[in-house]
Amino acid sequence: MCVQLLPLIGGIVSGLGSLASSQAQANAADAQADIYDTQAQMELERGRFEADRMNRQARQIAGRQVANYAAAGVDLTGSPAMVIDDTAAEEALDIGAIRYGAEARSNNLTARAELQRQNAQATRSTAILGFLTPAISGASNVNWASV
Repeated sequence: MCVQLLPLIGGIVSGLGSLASSQAQANAADAQADIYDTQAQMELERGRFEADRMNRQARQIAGRQVANYAAAGVDLTGSPAMVIDDTAAEEALDIGAIRYGAEARSNNLTARAELQRQNAQATRSTAILGFLTPAISGASNVNWASV
């Protein structure tokens, strides 16, 4: 009698293996999502740091420009003021580009994290089929009349 149930037992064992494999895949996808979330936060932090650093450099450049013009006895109106304003405007564009780039990279990583979470959920949702398919196949190969 036990020999005749071997296909069913084999199907159940195979199904359990498939179930465990699906759970491992889902856990890996969740772990990858967590990594992407961490990287997204790091990108935002890096963007803030770089923007702050660029802002400090811009203030230093403006200070040197003012000091150099003043040391040369140049009045800070007209062309010298325009040069200082243009430098500040360029620096503001650079700072905006740094922030935009960091946000874009962060958003991309956040989207990847969400995709990984969806993959994990889909894997968990279909795991029962991975279990049932070999179990049903095993049951269908049993000669129930002789059991």
